[in-house]
Amino acid sequence: MQSSSFNLVTVVAALQKRWTIIVFFIIASIMAAAITVYLMPAYYRSTATLVSANPVLADKARFFNSNIQNLYSYFGSGDDLDRIAGIADLDTTYKQLVDEFDLINYYALRGDSVSLLRRKAVLLLRKDLSLQKTDKDQLLIKIWTQDRNLSARLVNRMVSLIEATETNLWQTHYRQAVGNLQLAVTGMETKYDALSDSFRLATPSHKELVTAQMRTLLDQLQQYRKTADEFTLAIATPPAVLYVLETAVPAAKAERPDKLAILVATGLVSCVFICLLVLVNDRKQPA
Repeated sequence: MQSSSFNLVTVVAALQKRWTIIVFFIIASIMAAAITVYLMPAYYRSTATLVSANPVLADKARFFNSNIQNLYSYFGSGDDLDRIAGIADLDTTYKQLVDEFDLINYYALRGDSVSLLRRKAVLLLRKDLSLQKTDKDQLLIKIWTQDRNLSARLVNRMVSLIEATETNLWQTHYRQAVGNLQLAVTGMETKYDALSDSFRLATPSHKELVTAQMRTLLDQLQQYRKTADEFTLAIATPPAVLYVLETAVPAAKAERPDKLAILVATGLVSCVFICLLVLVNDRKQPA
C-alpha cells in the first residue's frame, strides 16, 4: 500500500537516490544565472544628501535685525524639505537634465520627434532617479546609470538646479517688490512737487496744512526708499536654500546587478525546486 505522506527516512532516501540529478540541476541553474548576470549591463549609483535651509532667514530684515539670525535655526523643517523635493520632481528639472547631459543619446532613443524623444528620456530618468526623505529630515537624491561619472554629475547638477530655482523665486519676488516701491516713490515725488507748487500759491492759513502734508509725504518717501534699498540688498545677497551634507561622487563599484546575491538566491531556489520535484516524482511512483 502506498503511503499518503513522506517521513524523514523516505525523504532522505529519495534525495540520496537522485543526488546526481539534484547537483546537476543546481549547477546548471547557477551557471545559467551567472551567464545572464554577467551579460547584464552594470549600473553605478551616486547619492547626494541634503537638508533644507530655514526660509525665515530669507527675510530681507535679516540684514538689519540680528534677532532673526539668533532666534531661528539655520535648518528648515520637514515641510521645507518637501518643498525642495517638489522642486526636484518638476518636469522642468528633468527636462533640463535631459538636455544638458544629452540623455536621449544615452538611452539610445530613436525614431520619433525630438519632443517625444525628450519626453521618453524624462520618463526613463525618473525610473533611474529617486528622491527619498529620511526620518531625520534629510533628502537623499539617488541615481543609477551605466556611467559612474554621469551618475555623480547628474545628482550634483540636480542639486544646483534646485538651488537656482528657489533662489530665482525669491529674487523674482524681491524684484517685483522693488519695482512696485519705485513706482510708488515716483508717484509720491510727483505729488510732492504738486504740493510744493500749491504751497507757493496757498494763502497763509492754508500753507500750514500743505506743510503738514508735505512733511507726511517726505516721511513716507523715506520709508519707501529704505524698504526698496533693503529689497535691493536682498536681491544681491540671496540666502541659502539648502545645505549639502554629502556631495555625490562616482561609485567605486557597480551597485546593480548584485551578482553574488543573485547567484546565491538562484542556488537556494533551484535547490528547493529540484528537491520538491524529486520528492513529488518519487511519491507518484508505485511502491
